[in-house]
Amino acid sequence: MALWKVTVKRQVSKVGLRMEEGMSVEVVTASTLSPLSNTRNIPLINDLFKSKYGIEPGHYVNTGYMTAKRID
Repeated sequence: MALWKVTVKRQVSKVGLRMEEGMSVEVVTASTLSPLSNTRNIPLINDLFKSKYGIEPGHYVNTGYMTAKRID
């Protein structure tokens, strides 16, 4: 198991979605690979952002808009 901090690295301002640089969530994965590298983690990351910030980043959950850092 690995604990990751997924952080927005650049601002997104679209109709119905506003993400600010620095917004972050923590996610636990069974793999030691970045959660952004596995598409199975995208729904989980979306749910975490919705729970914490009330937004669904959808297709912005990728390495172009977010970074993942292992914190354990």
